[in-house]
Amino acid sequence: MAIDARAVCFTRADTAELLDVTYEDPGPDEVLVRIRASGISAGTEGSIFRGIRTHNGTFPLITGYQGAGVVEWTGDHVPDLEEGARVAVTSVAGRLIEPELAIVWGTHSSLVVARPESVHPMPDGVSDDEASLCTLWAVGLQGVTVTGVEPGETVLVVGLGLIGLSYAQCAVAAGAEVVGLDLAEQRAEVLRDLGVEALTGRDEVRAWLGDRNLRGFDVAVEATGKAEVIDVPLEFVRPDGKVVWQGWYPGRVDFEYHPAHSKQVRMVFPHSSGGYQPELLEMIAEGEFEAGALISHRFPVEQCQEAYNLAVFRPMECLGIVLEWSE
Repeated sequence: MAIDARAVCFTRADTAELLDVTYEDPGPDEVLVRIRASGISAGTEGSIFRGIRTHNGTFPLITGYQGAGVVEWTGDHVPDLEEGARVAVTSVAGRLIEPELAIVWGTHSSLVVARPESVHPMPDGVSDDEASLCTLWAVGLQGVTVTGVEPGETVLVVGLGLIGLSYAQCAVAAGAEVVGLDLAEQRAEVLRDLGVEALTGRDEVRAWLGDRNLRGFDVAVEATGKAEVIDVPLEFVRPDGKVVWQGWYPGRVDFEYHPAHSKQVRMVFPHSSGGYQPELLEMIAEGEFEAGALISHRFPVEQCQEAYNLAVFRPMECLGIVLEWSE
């Protein structure tokens, strides 16, 4: 029997619509999950929404790479998940009856068919909303892990959007001394509310280093996703330090060669979440990561167009955005 669902579809550039879709029955090694909340990625999804990023799929398509819900059915070859379990879902394996629709990860759907390796049990104490953005949160943990942040190191995070704030929290959990930098006072205030120092100007960063007689930060992170900002972490990284390209950068990028050359910096490109969603969910449950503080807006899924308009066209007015699905 086919599975009827509703899904957020990008039907053309800058257009999100809630459409009826039909999936083929799941197989014996798949899981059926009813989604309660799905998180929007303003960067990756935003570039797909605008029609800029097309290598993952072209319009019309169902996107979304993070969501949370309840297991409704498991195949005979899936012994470790039970019906009724609360789970996070990071990609889907469903096959649509509608051949004209592409699935680009596909978690923005009321029902999803997924492989068990993409379904992660949620620990007690983690809400659907918090788990619905677990892939974005895990990008920060992947960045800290790939960078090799160690206890006692100093870390500067430039750009305090979701990725920067996630990296900052994960670096603190790793034992580093973290400073955030963002020109927007409201973004800096979010990090301060989490108990981490945040500055809003390069002169303040210079003064912070001068007060401690430091030549620079052990790790300097570019988390704005704007390649032209890379010169800021290059200025503030110490000789032989690490510069982290934490964002996604469309097209060619360039930077001032001489600061990087003279300091002999090492550049790190974390790339994606690294599969750290389960570890990040545990960090939320244990109070090591404040996910709720990074969620600014919740929209009923029927208002998906308004949600994407906010995320993509007015990003300074929001942080995490969650689509909430009714039963």
